[in-house]
Parts: sequence; structure tokens; C-alpha cells
Amino acid sequence: MRLASAMPDKDPALRAHYAKLALKRLRAYPEGKGAEIRERITAGNLALIRETSSVAWLPTEVFIELCDAILAVLGETPAREFWTDLMRDSYDHGMLKPLTMLAQFSLGRTGASRLLRTAPHAWALSTRACGTIELTGEQDAAADARGMRLRGVEIPPGILHSEGFICVFYGACRAMLDVFKSRGEIRVLEQNSTGGERSQLAFEIVFAGE
Repeated sequence: MRLASAMPDKDPALRAHYAKLALKRLRAYPEGKGAEIRERITAGNLALIRETSSVAWLPTEVFIELCDAILAVLGETPAREFWTDLMRDSYDHGMLKPLTMLAQFSLGRTGASRLLRTAPHAWALSTRACGTIELTGEQDAAADARGMRLRGVEIPPGILHSEGFICVFYGACRAMLDVFKSRGEIRVLEQNSTGGERSQLAFEIVFAGE
């Protein structure tokens, strides 16, 4: 079995923190759905998640299998809620807490928009060789008060085409709103290639008021 720590630096990977936390939460998931999700994940990938340090790298395909299994068993809305809760905890007292503190001490913008502006840093902290997240559109406080748009650039195809991973992206955006108790709508914007596959992904967050 290949260990995450032995992965070549060029291989796309994510911090094992999120997958390990997801497995932990699934133990308490009601109606036996946590066990059903684990049964959909290959034994080798389950072992790799459990044995890898939280700050070490996990191959993207392992995390994608976990995300797709969660979506298949729970459905889209509960899967989005699952990842929202997990990511909110990460911003409250987990790996992403430093970004929350940075947002709290930034001036001149609303709380949620300050945290959303750290999304590129959160992605860079959590991934390796997985492209970037960019802010698009107007870059001023007045525009932030209305909403924001985040766009993925050079995201690996495995992530881009995984409906389960899209729930993670959605949950991360929703968690940023929740941390600052902000109301808003999150819209998933897709661009498809001529072959019908998703070629680009963006999220538009429209604020309903602080």
C-alpha cells in the first residue's frame, strides 16, 4: 500500500485532516448510513485514511471516493449539510481557524466577505498540485456587500467531475457564511465542454444581509 508521505510532490493531494474527520463523524451518523458509506469505500483507501497523519497528504482519488460515497448514500442536500458542519468546525477550531482569526481582525468589510476572501488561502493550505481558487469580479468593499464569486482554475479533472466533491466546495462556502452568522444564497455555476463534461466551476455567493 502506498503511503501518502511517499507520494511524489507533483501528484495532486489533499490534507488527510478532512477525510479523517469525515470518517470520525460518520461513526455517529444515524440509521446505519455511516456504515453503508464505509462499505462503499475500498478497504485499502479506508486503511490509508486511518493511517495517514492529519497534516500529511492523501491522494485525491482516495478523498474523491469518500466524497462520492457520502453523496450516493445521503443524497445531495444532506451531503452538503454534512460538509458544511465539518468545514464550519474546521473554521471554528480546526485547521482553518487561523484564517477565521485573520478575517476577524481585517477591517473595512463584512465578516463573511472577509472570510470568503481567504478561500484561495484555504485551498492552498489544504491541497497540493490541485490548481487554485480565485476571486473574480469587482474587488472592493461595496461589491463585497452584495456578494462574491469564487472560481476554480486548473482544478484536476477527478475533482472537477466528482459530484461528491462539489458538495465539499458548497459546504465550505456555506460554512464561511455560518461562521459570521450571515445570510446568503450559494449558486453553483458550471461551464461544460463540447463533450458535456464539466470544464470549469465557480460559486456565486449572494448576501441577503448581515
